[in-house]
Amino acid sequence: MAEPETDAAIPDGQGRGAFSGPPFAGKPKEGEVPFQPWARALYEYREANLFEPHTRCKPSGGPRQFITPGGIEFVDSPELQTVYIFDIAGPQTFRVIYMDGRPHPENLFPSYYGHSVGHWEGDTLVVDTVGFNERFWMERQGAPHTDQLHLIERFTRTDFNNIKIEVTIDDPGAYTRPWTTGFFIRWSPGQEATEYVCQDNNKART
Repeated sequence: MAEPETDAAIPDGQGRGAFSGPPFAGKPKEGEVPFQPWARALYEYREANLFEPHTRCKPSGGPRQFITPGGIEFVDSPELQTVYIFDIAGPQTFRVIYMDGRPHPENLFPSYYGHSVGHWEGDTLVVDTVGFNERFWMERQGAPHTDQLHLIERFTRTDFNNIKIEVTIDDPGAYTRPWTTGFFIRWSPGQEATEYVCQDNNKART
């Protein structure tokens, strides 16, 4: 497994990352997102209601984990050849990225974060994920997906305090072609994660 060319490719603990929007590629206009007809209808319904799973104590899932108010924390474990991403808000779940060159298993049990394998391309961490369930929204407005979702994420630390995340979404069940978007998260070194108690039966709309 190739290692990053610098020690600062991604931060390792000792800080907190939070969405700093807007997307660097610009928020895709609804007409530019290649929705299948049913997916567009569901998106419009969700956008009008904004009662998403994250506000009801469910794991963020997929790209949604990076745009929560509580932020995230990276932990790189070279001895385990694994990167962990801790989702601070919501039910405080975490995601595992295997860096040991293993393939995706043939028979995966669908989950909120899927099965992720990663490798370095220079100073960019490239993560390939499959095996998602259909229980989360991919962002706050309600972009849908199916269990066919194949996600490619590229994490690049553009400077000490900013991480660029480019996301390619390939889901033939919900979209007519693969499409790419992206955003920044801002890293706050030395900032400790704060306790977040997820409330049962939360009725928050935002």
